[in-house]
Amino acid sequence: MHSSGEKATVLIADDNSVMRTFASHVVEKLGYGVVAVSNGDDAVARIEEGGYDVLLLDLSMPGKSGIEVLEYVVEHGYHLPVVMISGTGDIEQAVHCIKLGAYEYLTKPIDTNRLEITLKNALSESDLKQKVKLLTAAMEQSPVSIAITDTEGSIEYVNPSFSRNTGYSREEAMGENVNILKSGEHSDAFYKELWETITRGEVWQGEFHNKKKSGELFWEQAVISPVTIDAREISYFLALKEDITEQKRNREALAESEQRFRDLADLLPQPVFETDVRGNVTYSNRAGFDVFGYTPDDFHNGLNALQIYAPEERERVRENMGGRLSGSDVPPNEYTAQKKDGTRFPVLVYSAPIMRKGEVAGLRGIILDITHRKRVEQSLRDNQEKYRNLFQAVPDAVVVADADTGAIVEWNRTALLFFGYSEKELAAMNIGALYPDDLREEPPGYFRELAATKNGSVQTRIMTRDGFLVDVDVSTALVETARHKRVLGIFRDISEQKKSEQLIQENIRLKNDFISNVSHELRTPLFSILGFSSTLLRDRDDLDRETVDEFLGIIHEESTRLASLIEDVLTISRIDSGKVVFKKSPLDPAEILGTACRSMKIRADEKQVDLLLNLYGNAMQVLADGDALKQVAINLIGNAIKFTPPGGGVRASLVTENGFMRFSVQDDGPGIPEDDLEKIFDKFYRVEKPGEEIEGTGLGLSIVREIVHAHGGSVEAKNREGGGAIFIVRIPLFSSNG
Repeated sequence: MHSSGEKATVLIADDNSVMRTFASHVVEKLGYGVVAVSNGDDAVARIEEGGYDVLLLDLSMPGKSGIEVLEYVVEHGYHLPVVMISGTGDIEQAVHCIKLGAYEYLTKPIDTNRLEITLKNALSESDLKQKVKLLTAAMEQSPVSIAITDTEGSIEYVNPSFSRNTGYSREEAMGENVNILKSGEHSDAFYKELWETITRGEVWQGEFHNKKKSGELFWEQAVISPVTIDAREISYFLALKEDITEQKRNREALAESEQRFRDLADLLPQPVFETDVRGNVTYSNRAGFDVFGYTPDDFHNGLNALQIYAPEERERVRENMGGRLSGSDVPPNEYTAQKKDGTRFPVLVYSAPIMRKGEVAGLRGIILDITHRKRVEQSLRDNQEKYRNLFQAVPDAVVVADADTGAIVEWNRTALLFFGYSEKELAAMNIGALYPDDLREEPPGYFRELAATKNGSVQTRIMTRDGFLVDVDVSTALVETARHKRVLGIFRDISEQKKSEQLIQENIRLKNDFISNVSHELRTPLFSILGFSSTLLRDRDDLDRETVDEFLGIIHEESTRLASLIEDVLTISRIDSGKVVFKKSPLDPAEILGTACRSMKIRADEKQVDLLLNLYGNAMQVLADGDALKQVAINLIGNAIKFTPPGGGVRASLVTENGFMRFSVQDDGPGIPEDDLEKIFDKFYRVEKPGEEIEGTGLGLSIVREIVHAHGGSVEAKNREGGGAIFIVRIPLFSSNG
């Protein structure tokens, strides 16, 4: 079944080309997609691929016959309506096909109206069956228990989840009253209120304490809705229920857990606290009172968490608490704490939001006295200062990373300038982040090698903060201490060395791309010309005049496309070799551009695109080669027509502008991706669109640029507001006065 918003696709299997053409025409006229094959084996292969909504199947074909294909569809469970087509009106044969599972049996010649009606009905019936199947599967596979009762409470449907929850099989539950689930735990008033609610046509929601078939009691969260068939009278009741027994038990366990938390917290030597969303302390363990000097009376009289911090820290504490409450990832922070008597000491605070019913109710945390750690850190800083002075004096970019994780731990001033990152940014980075995406797995490889060799050197690329790629030679060494294993990397820029290598590779790539594109573009029209001409030579006596004309038109169109392609290649080759000599003379560009538009009018009409040329202002002259100027106009207008959908328009205009002739072509196409705007005039460059094959070698716009530049002008492309693109050519006006 095709998805909503997608058009259906019809598979046509018939060995008669005329019949395939006729059926394809009818299907496309109805707005459906069409794929045609000429034998039963190809039809089976297409069916296995999937994606088809109706099969028009000829009875007699080479390979598998229509009957064999029909049997294959039925035996393999493909939900695909099959319309049989036969040249005979054999009733027994038609009945046999219908019994096998065919949707319809049509005889040749096929009436167009009947074929249209048959296709529409087959698609509608297929969609309906698929939707019913989907709804049934959804109910059967739903993890929620579903039960449907009549207005007296008798069960008429249950899904497998109902049986799993209650222990009653579907056969046991059908026809029974829902009272079989009553546990006796609810009052009569409870059931009366429920019944009155749903019989009024309202939805009831609540919890049941029900009883399983085994006698075990369990809790269910239920939603019971009345169902009306004719929108006036309730016909059924639909109950959606979920077993919440475990949730009930978890709530009870949570209360016990909270008490255990408080008992354990009182055993800890560090202060443990809880606050509400306003920062008021709602709980503290014994250590909290002992460390900060506050009494239980202070707590009961109202104690705000900010009071245990030095005044200058309170704004930062307030901001971090707000971040924690809002769900931001705030790391543990160090602060200066203050006791009730004013004594100060450094602390490290770990905190986390308190969640109740899905909402933040406050903060919970632990406070560590880090006075001793601070003294040790100061001693280490003094010893490291000498090392840092030497480290910073190294003229190369030096980065030190953890050998196990790759986290950057040190760098010198040259590294900051070389990579463009701030110290804070480097401190938060992994060494792999200094490399472009496609090379980020290399640094771990270096580290593994270093573990065995202790040092090494490799050539690679790094990426600066501004996104510039730089070729570097990285000399590495492994430095081990009692606590850490570090990798020291010295980065040297070798970009100049790589430039010549890159130029060679780029020339090779352009050559390969050109050969690939031209080969593809030559092969496509040649195959079309060979294919259709071979068909004309082989089957000309069997083809009608309309088909012959169609094939000849295709051959002519593909020949023209081939000639244009060859001319583009020759033109760009002559331009590159410097052999093109433009015969410039004073001329009126309006005449040249008008001729170009008229020559493109046929192509625009074939695609149902409106082509308009507007000439503004007084007559003008430019010093130009008329044929070259015409080629510029044809290339730009042809490009605009190619990308404009049927029903759209292409508008060309010619005006004078500040001493220049300004010729512009705008279209109603999809526009040009921003990443392609700067490259669109490069040789062999083509805008790629996923799922679409764009004709051409990418030479047309390059030729336009070369011709315009040779005339002292400029060309630019940009997107228009509201959609579409516009190309603008400017060439200096000619003045007889020089």
